[in-house]
Amino acid sequence: MDSQLRKKCISLELINQVPAISPARLKIQTAQLAKVFSEPVAFVRYLHLIFDQYADRTYRHGQSGEPLPLILAYRVKPPVLKQILMELSPLTTAEPQQALALCDALWEQPYLEFRLLAASLLGQIPPVPPEPIISRIQAWIQKGTDAKLIDAMITKGTIRLKQENLPIVIRLAENCLSSKDRHLQKIGLQLLLTVIQDPRVENLPPIFTLIQPLVRSSHHDLRPELIDILQAFAQRSPKETAFFLQQTIDLPNSPDAPWNTRQVLSKFPLDLQSNLRIILREKSLEIK
Repeated sequence: MDSQLRKKCISLELINQVPAISPARLKIQTAQLAKVFSEPVAFVRYLHLIFDQYADRTYRHGQSGEPLPLILAYRVKPPVLKQILMELSPLTTAEPQQALALCDALWEQPYLEFRLLAASLLGQIPPVPPEPIISRIQAWIQKGTDAKLIDAMITKGTIRLKQENLPIVIRLAENCLSSKDRHLQKIGLQLLLTVIQDPRVENLPPIFTLIQPLVRSSHHDLRPELIDILQAFAQRSPKETAFFLQQTIDLPNSPDAPWNTRQVLSKFPLDLQSNLRIILREKSLEIK
């Protein structure tokens, strides 16, 4: 067999391994899945069958720039998870206790897609009371959890909490920031970033108060998350953020405040940039 023919045969083999998604069939499958919503064991068993059917078996390590997940993955395409979530979302509101039990069963499965679905469903459950949701978030964001799952917990797992009980989300972030564990501190900053990026949130001063100690002095491991927050603040409320940075630079024992300010200067309007540059120059001369 010549090389060209061999390449064609390999290509055909790979195409045959790529699962075709039929919207009509997938809708029927997810409707069947919804029927066992309150039966976690049956739900998990059927979901494995669905994911196995849509698993991408053509993936080879190193073929994409994404880091490998820390747990097993079926590598199903996003439309599959999207359709499942769409079918189940109404049930999470109607049957919150069953939804919590299902989230627990999904998270117990050592597969990326199962846990992504658990995080998304958790974010759709009415947070009344909020404690069952908060306790699961705290348990599921521990060190060693896959980065995609942490991101899903922060962005999707807290959706209704942020909409209906923002103070408890702020309190969760504050608890993370007060920890000596750098991993949890990062989680706290990432949580605050999602709050700042929500245009419905108007009360920003409490968040300035929470991050000020870190703007003054923080470990270098936290700098990426901290700069992301300051950039989001600068875009969201430039005058208020510039005033906050000016105050922080002027505080005693704030060795990192000038550096942090320089990293976000370009995000401010030109007039505020000029004012901050003057303050930074004066501070530099004062130190000398």
